[in-house]
Order: sequence, then C-alpha cells, then structure tokens
Amino acid sequence: MKYALNATDIKRTNQRLLLDTIFQSGTTSRTQLARELHLSKPAISDNLQPLLDIGIVTESGESSAGPAGGRKSILLQFNPLHQNIIAVNLNFSNPVFVLADLNGDILNSFDITIASGTPIQDCADLVVNGIRMLLQALGSRQDAVFCIAVAAPGVFDLEGRLITYSTSFGGPPWWEIDLKQRIQDTFSKPVIFYNDVKAATLGEWERGSGQQQPNLFFLSAGLGIGSGVILGGKPLLGENCNAGEIYDYIDSSDAYRGMHLENTVCIDHLCEQCLRAPGSPFAGQSSVSMSAVVAAYEAGDPAVRGVVSDICRRLAVITYNYITFISINHVVFGGAYAPFADCFAAQLRQLYEGRHWPAPMIHTSALGKYAGIQGMVCLARERYFREICAG
Repeated sequence: MKYALNATDIKRTNQRLLLDTIFQSGTTSRTQLARELHLSKPAISDNLQPLLDIGIVTESGESSAGPAGGRKSILLQFNPLHQNIIAVNLNFSNPVFVLADLNGDILNSFDITIASGTPIQDCADLVVNGIRMLLQALGSRQDAVFCIAVAAPGVFDLEGRLITYSTSFGGPPWWEIDLKQRIQDTFSKPVIFYNDVKAATLGEWERGSGQQQPNLFFLSAGLGIGSGVILGGKPLLGENCNAGEIYDYIDSSDAYRGMHLENTVCIDHLCEQCLRAPGSPFAGQSSVSMSAVVAAYEAGDPAVRGVVSDICRRLAVITYNYITFISINHVVFGGAYAPFADCFAAQLRQLYEGRHWPAPMIHTSALGKYAGIQGMVCLARERYFREICAG
C-alpha cells in the first residue's frame, strides 16, 4: 500500500537531510545548505532550530567575506561530543571496549583477555564490568552515553535477536546466554547487537579501506570466516539477515567430506597443516602458534608459504564467485589472516587472468580490530539520528 507524505513526514525528511549534510561536511552555513539542498532559507531555519536547541549542531563564528564583500555567514558545525557511544567487539575471546564520540573518534579504549574454559556467566560478567568501567570513567557525564553497541559472532535479526551461530570458532559460547538482555537490565540504555563481520564491513566502508565505495566485499578469515557486502552504499542483509555468511559453504565436489569451509581454512587447520607439511620448520613440535606461523611466512619459509597459499587459494575462489556474481570491484581482506593479504591478492588476481572481467581493487583492512567498533558506532549514530528526526 502506498501513502502520500504529509507535512510532518516532509519536515522529518528535510531535517534528517539537513543533519546528514552537516555531519558529512563538518562545518557549513545556512546559505551553503540552502544552495546544496535546494531548500528555502525559512525551511533551513525551521528544520535547523531543533538541532541547535539540543546541541548536536552549534554555531561557530562567521565565514570570511567573499570577493564582492557582503554579509558574512554564521558557520554551523556538527558537535560530535553531543553524545557518546560505548562500542564493544566481542572479538572471539579478546573483547575490545571503546568509548567513542558521534564521529567515531576514540575517547577511551581497552582490551581484555578471556581465558579458555572460563564459564560463560563469568564471561558475561567481564563484559558487563568492562562497560561499567567506561561509564564510571565519565563520572557525572554518564547520561551523555546514548547507547551500547555490541559486535558479536552469530547472525542477528533487525531487533538484535540471535538467529543462528557457528560453534567452531573456539571462543566463549556467547549463544548460551542472552547477553543483550543482561546489558539492558544492568545499564538501562538502548543496546544494539550486530554480527561482528557485518559490523567490520560497515566500519571499513565508512572509515577504513572501503573508501566510501558504493559496492564493497569484505572478507574476514582466521579464527572463523565471514564476509559482508555493501551494495549501492548500503549493507546487504538478505531476508534472513545472513547475506555473506560463508562458513557453511558446501563444496559440490565433497572434497572435504562434508566439513564446513570454516574448518578447512581456520587458524587451527592452518597450524595443523604447518606442523605436517614436508620440510616444516616446526617438525617434531606438538603445536605451533599463529604468531610463529606468521613469522615463518614473513621469513619466506617455503613449507609454510605453501600451506598459506593453499588456504588463500580456497578463500580466493570463494571471493571470485561471490564478487563476479554480484559484480563488485572492491575487496577488503581482514581478520587474523591480514598478514597473508599479499598471498590472497595474488591468488585472486590469478583467477582473473584471461577472463572477461578486470581484477578488482584489493585492499587490506585499515582498521584491524577496530573495524567492528567503527561499524557499531555507525549503526548507533544512525539510530540516534533517526530518533532525533522522528521528533
């Protein structure tokens, strides 16, 4: 069913357009806004005043006079400190806690490490206490935190409810508890939960290697595997909010005997193969760490490079199939396998040799563990802007 816009709808739409434009420009003026948005100056003033009243936009002096002289314009500036956002990336077993402003600039940050085998209720306590520490550091300004945004493994619906998850990543079983409800009950603030890889995709698109590209494919590999897609400047979620989930990829040749793709490319598999590879520098050892594998790879060890190349080939094939199907020319590679980005890029470019399509631009994640954090800030800011403009 279609509905016509009434006067209230138009006002909300214009106010949101005004707020987005001021946010993106940082500093502007009423005259410039009227010119860019094709709105009358009375419409600009009418929609701007509520934003000035709450303090998310401020007046900040005057512009310099133009060549012809004339009246100077009063400058308008977005105020990123108007509200703060607490963003958490559960990051498997090493959660990252950040207090950020509305721009995504980090005001306070720390990590914690959760020991293997820690009971899930104790894991939840650690997360809650980390959030509490960020709030307490604000002292009397705790009301300036608009919401708590959490990037977590698993697929979540639009309300932040967990739909499904992979049990193979080896971190705490977050799916066994309703962590969102626990955080809401403890802090009485809005709480957003979102898939960690989808959040990282959004973060790289907004402030990282994505460079605001309208179409982007983000691949994260290491402890787990996942991907995210930006299509037409918006995150692609799909009907089940799981667009880009590739850990359950089925190999039609049954090469891995029904194993999840995740199990054939993850860090555990990488380390196991490096131990077994002929000529391995780790021969005789019972285990090897990821840091040792990276060091051997960077030193050019042929056995380790062979194992890495095989895994990167599998990741490149999956990426090739996805991005040629959707027609995407920008790829960002991240996660724990970021040190192997050169190998992944070489394997992906090799797949394009002699084919109809040009090879995509391939970038390494610029934000690392903060990619998901920036994505959650983006989602929280979007929610806040919607609330402001809903009146």
